[in-house]
Amino acid sequence: MFKIRLAGPEDAALLNEMGNASYRHHFAHHWHNADELAHYLQQEYSLASLQRSLTDSQCCWLIAEAPHPVGFAKYACRQAISPEGPSGTLLHKLYLLPDTTGRRYGEQIFRAVEARAKAAGERWLWLEVLADTPLRAAFTNVRGCST
Repeated sequence: MFKIRLAGPEDAALLNEMGNASYRHHFAHHWHNADELAHYLQQEYSLASLQRSLTDSQCCWLIAEAPHPVGFAKYACRQAISPEGPSGTLLHKLYLLPDTTGRRYGEQIFRAVEARAKAAGERWLWLEVLADTPLRAAFTNVRGCST
């Protein structure tokens, strides 16, 4: 059964494992320097970094399970799009484990973030997406987003 749950500090080790595996699988080819990739992954997915983020009231992490973990998302509400622009929910990360893509899990995770943003009274939702990711256009077009 597929479910999406809120992650807590006790999930830091799981997110560490999932973050490293999914990021390396989907994005390692974008990096030209292995040391820089390792540094980035340490910044984003070290246990200490995840513990800080998981206890930060500004950050929300979701874990999708079917029934085992398949992916995760990180988002923050009430974030300014630009200094003079509106604020809304910023979706920082939405990653799936390598063997779980193509099953519409990403769409379901996105919908969960979207529903939580609406429940928080947000009117805007935007994503951080690499410009040259092939799935970027497909994913945003399916969801009715603009780039």
